[in-house]
Amino acid sequence: MSDHAAATAQDSHAPEAGTPLATPDFDRQELAMFGDDDSHAVTVIGKMLSGFFFYSLLIMLGVAIWTMTRGGQVDPHAQQSHHAEDADE
Repeated sequence: MSDHAAATAQDSHAPEAGTPLATPDFDRQELAMFGDDDSHAVTVIGKMLSGFFFYSLLIMLGVAIWTMTRGGQVDPHAQQSHHAEDADE
């Protein structure tokens, strides 16, 4: 009798044959779509990171060249006048 009662209790909680059961699992088509989306996102992110790296490299090289050629030079007259003030004191 307990077997019959347990089977009846399980049957009352089971969904009807016509209604789909909500599960956290995905079908194969959805998994394939997720995989395709992920591979596309990885490709795009990789290209963006490479672009940002080369942009930063070019800017750094430009600033370094500018600093070595013109921007890093100090006016020699400004240094002499500063040293002259130190000598007077």
